[in-house]
Amino acid sequence: MRKFKSRQALFLLTILLFLVVSGVQSAFALNYSGRFGVWSYVRDDSVDRVQVVPLLSLNVHKFGGGDWNFESTLRGFAEYQNGYANSSGTARVHRAVLIWKPEASKWDIRLGQQWVTEGIGRGNVLGLWSNYKFNRKTDLRVFGGSRLNSSLSLDQENPDGGWTGGLNVRTRFGKRQIGLSYFYVSKDGDVMFNGLGLDYHCTSLKDLTMRARLHMNLEQSAIETGQITAYWQTTGKLMLSADLRTQTPRIFEDSFFATFLEESKTNSARLGAFWEFDEDVYLTGMGYTIFTEEDMLYKVRAGIGDEKGEIGYTHWLSAGEGDMDGFYGQTRYDIKQFEVSLGFDYSRGSNSEIRPNTEAQVIYGGLDWSITRMINLGGRIEHLKNQYHNEDWRALFSLVTHFRSAVRGEQ
Repeated sequence: MRKFKSRQALFLLTILLFLVVSGVQSAFALNYSGRFGVWSYVRDDSVDRVQVVPLLSLNVHKFGGGDWNFESTLRGFAEYQNGYANSSGTARVHRAVLIWKPEASKWDIRLGQQWVTEGIGRGNVLGLWSNYKFNRKTDLRVFGGSRLNSSLSLDQENPDGGWTGGLNVRTRFGKRQIGLSYFYVSKDGDVMFNGLGLDYHCTSLKDLTMRARLHMNLEQSAIETGQITAYWQTTGKLMLSADLRTQTPRIFEDSFFATFLEESKTNSARLGAFWEFDEDVYLTGMGYTIFTEEDMLYKVRAGIGDEKGEIGYTHWLSAGEGDMDGFYGQTRYDIKQFEVSLGFDYSRGSNSEIRPNTEAQVIYGGLDWSITRMINLGGRIEHLKNQYHNEDWRALFSLVTHFRSAVRGEQ
């Protein structure tokens, strides 16, 4: 763990030195932008819990002749219980990437700590990501590096660790785009994950959009994700959607839960409709079901609304909540620099024979205040009441400020 920290610190120091040298030598404008924010989560329970998450993002654009960019995010976390700080408070670099992307080049290269999402490949990586465009329709993306700890705690041993790499080839045929990806994860010389993915997207008909995914866990010889999604704009005011999916959680070979991989598979289907029957009024409906060996679990939802809000009815049958019926409503108003949101969700039904009469409700309200074009203050308060939370209050507050400037260096 100590070697990993030293390697990460050395890398970040190298990037900062590169930025200083580039700023002195470059005759071009050095533009930077970013944001600073603080989010505070407050919960009224037995220990009066308060969680604080500060975040600082700094991006430097088009320096070193205009071909380089730098993006970074520093994130922290602190928890207070009954007014006292918890030992879990910490801060660490969440993202630090040096980007080389000349305007006339076919290459796009990123070096540093970054979150990668390429087909079946995804994860927090300290290493290299590159993209090469063969032409306007085909490109190849390759990445590799060490896996980073997903926890914010600097004292915790990295449960991930090891090395990862992958590639993603994408090409377009008219209105069809196909992507073929590969992802590999190793740790201490052992293969943790080995996967192959196929992604397909098309607008084959005038008003029909389709997406399909087939991601295979080669190490477990199992389908990780199989999905078909379609959106059909039947008329100018009616849209239908459908989603069929089979999914298994990504579980690595060194995990205890790899034994239960087959039992954790989920097969589901979702159907939806949206009809704007008047200029400002719409009807919406959704049906969702999970296929199991026992009873089929499902949920239906129907509502009516406009640009100001929506009200509706819900009904579901699930293993945890039983046969439940409910109503929901939400509204939003913009008043000059303020945005006000209010809502509720109430349900009642039978939760097995043990709890024949079960009620669950949540009432919430939010306020966003754009103090200036660069500063925003927000808050949201919720009140929950169900079998797990008895008169539970919680709130989320945020303060976010954006900044940007341009400094011209001298030779």
